[in-house]
Amino acid sequence: MDLQLKYLEDKLEYEIDDWFYQQLGLYTIDEASLIVGQAILILSELPKQSGWSQEVAGVINTNRDDAEPLFFRIEYLNEEGHNTILIDLNEIEVDEYLDFINQKKSIKSYLNGQAGENECTIPEG
Repeated sequence: MDLQLKYLEDKLEYEIDDWFYQQLGLYTIDEASLIVGQAILILSELPKQSGWSQEVAGVINTNRDDAEPLFFRIEYLNEEGHNTILIDLNEIEVDEYLDFINQKKSIKSYLNGQAGENECTIPEG
């Protein structure tokens, strides 16, 4: 029986910039996976804006010794007719994260918007 290899094309809705990828290297594989996973969850909800980068913030629970949550900010470019590009990633303080929540620019606010009336929780690591 002859088996034939087939190429399956996967249509990604996003691209990862080299700088974003470099920044992911500062985190453990588990932390990086959670960060990227949260970003992918909300890609379809992110607003489009031509020519300007935008930011969204999130939080993950880490396996670090201090057991503090890790707050982060993702810079992205999301233009009509193009894939979303994840440009930059930085760790932020809780106060800055709360500012993103107040502006409804946190991953959690996009997830809650997606869920409508239902409560939606961020996956924990």
